Amino acid sequence: MKTFRLKVITPTSMVLDREIDFLRAEDSTGSFGILPHHTEFLTVLVPSVVIYRAGDVEGYIAVNGGILTFVANTATLSTRTAVPGDSLDALTAVINEKFLAITEREKAMYRSLKQMQQSFLKRLAEIERGYS
Repeated sequence: MKTFRLKVITPTSMVLDREIDFLRAEDSTGSFGILPHHTEFLTVLVPSVVIYRAGDVEGYIAVNGGILTFVANTATLSTRTAVPGDSLDALTAVINEKFLAITEREKAMYRSLKQMQQSFLKRLAEIERGYS
């Protein structure tokens, strides 16, 4: 059976490094699969559960987004957070409760920063008008 290498890397650890024969992941366009000798590939993953198969064993890793490359028969997934597990349902719950909540928090923070920036620019324009 033909295989390829899967490496899952976070800033602090190598979560997984093994030979597999199938990978399913998800980016903004939807889910996709990778088999051995896939063409070179680069995509940005969304928070999701990555599924891989090695022989008859299926494995799951919840990721908080990330970058997936496939080069030289090696898939490398770089992500801020990766949670391996045996249950697809449990990891889906991790994504819904933790990763998507973080994303919503980040969006709220971005909105707040944008409002502060707009207020700052408005006040700066008022000051400039006062000097004219």
